[in-house]
Amino acid sequence: MGDNPASERDYKKEYAAFKANPQNMKDHSARVKARREMVKKYGEAALRGKDIDHIRPLRGPGTPNSPGNWRISSVGDNRDWRKGKKGYD
Repeated sequence: MGDNPASERDYKKEYAAFKANPQNMKDHSARVKARREMVKKYGEAALRGKDIDHIRPLRGPGTPNSPGNWRISSVGDNRDWRKGKKGYD
């Protein structure tokens, strides 16, 4: 890979592979729904720069997409937890 690994990624292929899996699309819809519901409750301004996080991952068995499983977290906290963990490098 070169200096910029992102320049060598085939995003179109990745997106097509993501959309090909019905479970991915279902999980994506659940995430969008969670965000939309939290915006209704708190307002867009309060959530600017924040992520809506699922406490228990959507892929877990019997994991609900209910407000009890949502939390507001900073973008850094939600997206940074994988760094340094095996399988996410």
